[in-house]
Amino acid sequence: MSTSTTSFIHLFVYGTLLSASKHPMAQDLRQKARLLGPAFFPGRLYDLGTYPGAVYDPMAQTNVYGEVYSFTESVWKQEQETLDDYEGDEYVRAVVPVQTADGLVDCWTYLFKPPTDSLPLIALGRYFG
Repeated sequence: MSTSTTSFIHLFVYGTLLSASKHPMAQDLRQKARLLGPAFFPGRLYDLGTYPGAVYDPMAQTNVYGEVYSFTESVWKQEQETLDDYEGDEYVRAVVPVQTADGLVDCWTYLFKPPTDSLPLIALGRYFG
């Protein structure tokens, strides 16, 4: 009996890559990965104008809300450089524990790097574009 195991990589998105977004990168993501559903992590979400920036903070009293996508390992290897380029130098890709309906899942996400002192906070932690 042969068994096959496929490894999956999870990506948490909270801004222009959300499933409701009309951005071409979001459309591309929907074609290449499977949407698992809503999720959140503790932290703060900032308004950067036409997109948001999230900061992970396990001690935060607020959450950043978004969605989790699942990639096969082979598709993730093909797509991660494209996603890194899209997110740019303002962000760092990091693994954070994300709360889903099924429990905590370690997900890649893009966290905002620059100082946030002068940025407006999105108090509800949800980006609506």
